[in-house]
Amino acid sequence: MSLRDGDFERASSPVPLACLPDGPFYCGILDQMKLRKFFLRTAVMAATVTLLAVATVRAADTNANQDGFFGAVAKLFGFNPGGPNHFATPEPTPDKGPISSGTFRVTGNIDPGRQFHMAALLNDGKVLIAGGVGEQGIGVLFSAELYDPATFKFNYTGRMSEPRSVATATKLKDGKVLVVGGEYTTPEGFTQLLSSSDIYDPSTSTFSKGPVMSVARILHTATLLDNGKVLIAGGEDERGFAVSRTELYDPATGIFGLSGNLAYPCYRQTATRLADGNVLLAGGIDSTGYATDRAQLYDAKSGKWTKVGKMGTVRRFHTATLLSNGQVLVAGGEDNWGHTLDTAELYDPATQKFRPTGKMLSPHEKATAALLANGKVLIAGGFDGINGVTAECELYDPATGTFSRTGSMHQARENFTATRLPDGQVLVVGGFTFVLGQFGVLDSAELYQP
Repeated sequence: MSLRDGDFERASSPVPLACLPDGPFYCGILDQMKLRKFFLRTAVMAATVTLLAVATVRAADTNANQDGFFGAVAKLFGFNPGGPNHFATPEPTPDKGPISSGTFRVTGNIDPGRQFHMAALLNDGKVLIAGGVGEQGIGVLFSAELYDPATFKFNYTGRMSEPRSVATATKLKDGKVLVVGGEYTTPEGFTQLLSSSDIYDPSTSTFSKGPVMSVARILHTATLLDNGKVLIAGGEDERGFAVSRTELYDPATGIFGLSGNLAYPCYRQTATRLADGNVLLAGGIDSTGYATDRAQLYDAKSGKWTKVGKMGTVRRFHTATLLSNGQVLVAGGEDNWGHTLDTAELYDPATQKFRPTGKMLSPHEKATAALLANGKVLIAGGFDGINGVTAECELYDPATGTFSRTGSMHQARENFTATRLPDGQVLVVGGFTFVLGQFGVLDSAELYQP
């Protein structure tokens, strides 16, 4: 995700004939031309500095609902981070009326559009959307928004202490939200991994700086344990290696402490808290740099990791969902040959083994999975490996072990979030689309009615 400066080739040019000793008149003309160019460059530089200064002043205004310096600069140069996404298919007007079962409807838009953001359901039923990568090149975001199901709208809330994307957001037992790790892009175009954290307090609608982990990481998992602590596992470090060190955030002390090392280092894995309080990590990318079929179990009482049975295939970019019967559904993903997978497996905590279950109707990677109130699992969007980013969705029924088609989203999307609301609907937000030549970061959101 890092941005790198382009390489520019400079060609040397010979000494112009007009500047030879016998050509003072022509040399004088060239001197005038150089002088004009000098003044032109100076004027351009002065204008640029003025624009940047104005942007800085605007960015300093905390009441301006801007995304900091880069958002202000983007607007000065004609980009509107809060406007419609010009790269994506226009969305219809938000629908607040009745909705048929098994269908999606459009709800309010986020501002700006974002992907690789974080989402957390709050105790009051609202959904916190934080950070991510903004639309139209405005970079990694500080900003956060709250979705209110009562009004079908998003509203600005507090800003994080640092811009971050590809982080985790975990609601704590006291209702606050812990946002951990991630990355941002520096003004010079380099990617900086984060070891820091932010804590969102819904009672004040503000973020405060949280404690710092022992290692900066992205693509990790964060799991709330039964004792109220948060387990931070795996991830990729600044050298591009899988992290073996795990950490525990303790709300009582407000700090991170070290826990046992993983049985195998990994990132892009899934983490699922089981009914007994232990945590299952499955798949991802291991220390070899390839997707793995391995899985491991965290014992919440001893703090130790042990290996469990392997999956039937290697997976990354997959989903994992705890079912009502205590088993874990692992679905889709990508293998080491770049194939998007349509297979699914069930992990049984009683045997600590995986077994195959029904295949999906279409391959899915970078999709989302949400457990519905009726016990079924909604697999939404992602990349299908055939047509690209997809809007298609499927339902897994644990009673039959099969997948069936359900309504498609209005927009194809990947790198988005899906959150089940208290009323049973599922809110999908933002992401990235690339369909039929139209592409871009999305500012749209949709509601699925089971």
